[in-house]
Order: sequence, then structure tokens, then C-alpha cells
Amino acid sequence: MPAIDLTRLRKQANRLADFFFLPDEFMKHLREILEFYVNYTLRTVENVAPGSNLKTYRTPPAVLTQIQNELRIKAEANPHFALELADLLWDEGALETRLLAAYLLGRIPPQEERLLPRITAWTQQIRDPEVRVALLTTSLVRMRKETPDQFLILVREYLHPERTRTWSNGIQALIPMIADSDFENLPAIFDLVEPIIDEAPSTLQGDLTDLIVTLYRATANETIFLLKHILSTTENPMTAVTMRRISPDLPPPLQKELRDLLRSQPLIHSTLVESDDFIDENDPPEKRVKVTRRPRKKKMDNSRILYLHGSDSNSQSGKARQFAEKFPGMVTPDFTGGFDERMAQLKKIVGRKKNWTIIGSSYGGLMGTIFACERPSQVRKLVLLAPALLQDSKGIFMDPVAGKPLKLSAKLKRGLGPISAPTLVIHGTTDDVVPLEPVRRIVEKLFTNYEYIVVDDGHRLQEAFKGLNWEEVLGADDLESKVS
Repeated sequence: MPAIDLTRLRKQANRLADFFFLPDEFMKHLREILEFYVNYTLRTVENVAPGSNLKTYRTPPAVLTQIQNELRIKAEANPHFALELADLLWDEGALETRLLAAYLLGRIPPQEERLLPRITAWTQQIRDPEVRVALLTTSLVRMRKETPDQFLILVREYLHPERTRTWSNGIQALIPMIADSDFENLPAIFDLVEPIIDEAPSTLQGDLTDLIVTLYRATANETIFLLKHILSTTENPMTAVTMRRISPDLPPPLQKELRDLLRSQPLIHSTLVESDDFIDENDPPEKRVKVTRRPRKKKMDNSRILYLHGSDSNSQSGKARQFAEKFPGMVTPDFTGGFDERMAQLKKIVGRKKNWTIIGSSYGGLMGTIFACERPSQVRKLVLLAPALLQDSKGIFMDPVAGKPLKLSAKLKRGLGPISAPTLVIHGTTDDVVPLEPVRRIVEKLFTNYEYIVVDDGHRLQEAFKGLNWEEVLGADDLESKVS
């Protein structure tokens, strides 16, 4: 590798930027620059980045930084061309070209509708940790700063309770926002991360450490209070185990604050003994095996099941009364007024509690869908019975009672969905109130984890209601329950 002459490097990067609007020529000259600065002392026979499956030129970071600086202004002024060039760079498949692709995404306005699909798809494809972090930080830089509400909607999707495989993405995306001294809405962040810290699997220990350290640096007292609250109220025995494991990597003052609380938490023994095993009382203590019972299936919390009735119905309807009988303690409120008034009543009932299973019938199905779009982190599962999901010719959701478009919040006006909560939709072939096919098309576009069951029934679904095993439907974490 030749010594880096900054004057020459600037000229090379400037010349490369001249081909911004000629993608094929750009790629040709980029390869030449990357080859020119190859570090042959580090280049291996396989030429693959450590811990990755990507080829690499072993180009010094200063070279990429200079190229990025030359591309920034043109990329921001020409987002369409920047997106096309980013696609080419990504398809090239090298570590350096994919880092440049991630950088270009970060210069594109967050309103560009093709931006998020790129980030979502690429984070699912990539294994290289450096590129993944770049996609979750550099690529989202404008969204974090210019449209923080939209950014938090994305993070909530990553941190959805039923999508633990994407929690790492959500944590990495959040860290730069927490570290930004200009960001002031930390209470919203604490609400997001509290259940993640409580339920994080062992595979997330590294991400969890980064998150807690960043929170502590942003606001030490609130972070200490949050962790103490989690440790003193958690029902998850592994929470204390995880905190013990990451404690040495936490700031010393935080370790000291947590030490006494961690000592009081019981240790977990992972050795499982089958039912026909026994402890011989004659064995010395060191030879005895502590029996740990297999965990029982968690009992369903009926107080987190909520039924939303239709527009002309109430809490004394047939469905509401049957639900109340089957699930004592279930919430079956009355909703009155127009759509906005009903949504305000719904939000007041739900409050800040999480893990709600929401059943929505007809107009209530529309309410439940909009609520899941606005507050996805609070919804565990949706069951929609002949939901009144209707759109006008422009794709805007309609209020079927008022006969006019819904007045959505500012953040929802940018687009509903996607909704990732497990969703079961049941619709009748003879429904003469809400047409089946238009609703099915909307569900296919809006939901990412759904089952659509078509039954030979009308709008009230009286026969289908009787045929459902509601204990399985509401208690299961998947969508395998069927109508008998």
C-alpha cells in the first residue's frame, strides 16, 4: 500500500465524484482507487473480512472517509441517483462498497419511500457486524434527526415483544439517538427498552451492555432507577443472571449501585432432573443435585385481553357477554361517539400497559388496527372479526360510519404499518356489511404476520364464534389455532 498523500487522495476522490451520475463509470474508478490503496501486508489469500463473508480490499478508513466527504453534497441534492448508486455499491458485495452504500442511504431524505425497505432488506441479508452497524446508525442519521417520530416507529417494530430476533437491530439503532445531547425525549426511550432489558436473551449481552452504558452516560440517575426497578419487580429469573454477567463491563459507580440488589437475587440452577430421578439423603451435600422444576406454562392474564365492539354494539352484546364469561376479568368496555372519541377512550383504557391481546369486531377491528399502528409495542396479538378496513380510491382509510377519511395523527399520515404483531383475521363469505375481498387485499399489504380465515358465515360470525377454541386462540403465541 502506498503512503497516503492527502492531496492526491482528495484529487482522486473529487474525480470519482464527477462520475456520480454515471454509475458504471463510478464503479470502475472506485475499484481502481480501492485497488490503489490495498494494504498487501494485511490482505489474505481468501481476501475476506474477519468474522464476515464479504470480500475486502483492506482499504484504510481514511480513503473511505474522503470518498464519503466528496459524495455527501451530491447525494443530498440528488437522492434518486444516490439510491441507484447505493444499490450498485451493495450488489458489488465488498466490505468497502457496502459501507459506502450504507453511507449514501444516510444522505437520503427520510420521506423517500424506498429508503426503509432497503434498510430492512439489507439488515436481514448481512452478517458482517461492521456493515450491520452502519445500516442501523449511519443509514438512519437523517431520520433520527429530522423525523424522530418516524424513527421511533421503526425502532418499536424492531423491539416488538414477539420479534426477539430483531431486538439487536433496535438496540443498535437507538444508541446514537440516546447519545445525542440534543435529544430530550428520554422517557420514551426508557419505556421502549424496559421490557427488552427485562426479557433479553443471553445472545444480547453485548448489545445490552452498550445500551446500558449509553443510557448511564446520558442520564445516570434515571438509568440507576430503571435498573433497580426492573430487578426488584421482574418475574424473569434470568434477568439478574444477565445483569451479573455484564456487570464487570458497566461503569464502576453503576456496578456499586447494583451490587447489593444483585446479591439479593437468587442464583438459578440450570440442571434439570427427570421425574423419576431422586436425591439420596445419604449422599454428601456436594454430590446432591438440586432439582429445578420445569417451568409451568404461564397463565394467561385476562386483564390484558380487550374486546372492542362494533359501531352499533356495546358491552352487553352477545360476543362481549360470552367473552366476559369465558375470561373473567377481561376488559369489555363501552365505546361511544365518533372514531376519534372512541380512540381516545381506548388509549385511556390501555394507558402505558403492554402485552395487550386485542379483539376487534367490525368497527372495533378498525380501531384495533389503527391502535396497533400507533402503539405497536403495547400489542401482543390482534384478533380481527370481520374488520371494517376500507379505503378510498387514494388508499386512505375510511370511517365507514361517518363516510369520510379518518383523521390520522401526523406520524400515521406518512403511512400505516407494517404491523408485525401476530394477527388472526376471520371473515365470512356472506358478509353483506364489510366486503371480504377488499379487506383481504388491505390485510395482505398492512400485516406481516397474519392468518386470514374465510368461513361460511355472515357479518356477525355467529357460527364461527361458536367453533373457535378461544383459549387456544388467545393464549397461543402463534397463529396455528383454527376454526373447527
